[in-house]
Amino acid sequence: MEKILRIFEPLLALGRHLARAPLDLLCPPACAACRSQINHSSDVLCQKCWSWLQENLLSPACPVCGHNVGQYSLLEGRCHRCQHRRPVVQNVVRVGDYQNTLRELILAFKFHHQSHLDDFLGRLLSAAILGMPSLAGVDTLVPIPLHWRRRWTRRYNQADLLAFSAAKYLHQQGRSVNISFDLLRIRNTPPQTSLTTSERLINLRGAFAVRCDTPFNGKHICLVDDVSTTGTTLRVAAQTLHKAGARQISAAVLAVAAND
Repeated sequence: MEKILRIFEPLLALGRHLARAPLDLLCPPACAACRSQINHSSDVLCQKCWSWLQENLLSPACPVCGHNVGQYSLLEGRCHRCQHRRPVVQNVVRVGDYQNTLRELILAFKFHHQSHLDDFLGRLLSAAILGMPSLAGVDTLVPIPLHWRRRWTRRYNQADLLAFSAAKYLHQQGRSVNISFDLLRIRNTPPQTSLTTSERLINLRGAFAVRCDTPFNGKHICLVDDVSTTGTTLRVAAQTLHKAGARQISAAVLAVAAND
């Protein structure tokens, strides 16, 4: 079932793209974040939301955990939380904070069936990856998988679409990376949103697995997801990849939440 859904995902996404043109004639295009009317269907955001996004893109963050930091808050390249940690995810790069325009874009992309935002958001994610020197040696992008039941309900995995789009723009900049779908979610876990950090770890125990004979040995893997809150999902997925032989695990996300 999982393989069948993944084969048809690009076709479904293409169909949604093609369907937008006639719909624009009936319903004027709207800003993906605030829903105010915009002039051209090729635009994603209104001027106000675009200005906010430009001002807040790639704001200062700890390169290890991705959380907000002040201008002088890093010591030896780490925030105070990461000073004495040896995280399984060694670098986390993010586009920005999970708030305002970026938050609304992610919610529309993830829950409101606006899969066409993959191109815009993937371009932002590729820029974040290119701006992180420690990710220069990434071999493979690995999207965080959904269980097939949840993908069936949502109709697509937003992390898959992000990985496809980011890889396309990385290739245009001379950075060719592979995309692997060999990380699997084998247990249909409840959503993490309302759980504490310890409950999230218990919830994800045994949730991921890697296909047999997957060539991850010695690879620098970059996990791809939309939002990281406590980092638990990235951490558990990375542990699974390390057991499969991956040399280094990084992560690229659109936003990091809980940045207080």
